[in-house]
Amino acid sequence: MNPEPEVTSFSAHIFQLATASLVYMGAAKLPGTDKVETNLPLAKLTIDTIDMLKVKTEGNRTPDETALLDDVLYQLRLAFVKAESTPPAQSENPPVQEPAS
Repeated sequence: MNPEPEVTSFSAHIFQLATASLVYMGAAKLPGTDKVETNLPLAKLTIDTIDMLKVKTEGNRTPDETALLDDVLYQLRLAFVKAESTPPAQSENPPVQEPAS
């Protein structure tokens, strides 16, 4: 007996992309690790991909899907601006500076 393939919804796909964007902004840990890394160009690309999906699906979405896209894009853009203006997180063990001799 073959298992039925999983069916993903449009909303689930948007949430998946949004989560990836947050990870790229350093707002969440990398899956399967305790590391937080920042890759703002990849975060922007992911946000732009969600925006492209919004444009390409115009007229084919439910009102709930449209509201979800609007909200997710708004929240991600705010987070991106904040991530751009925030300096990278300092290491838990900053390097010790040697006294000047």
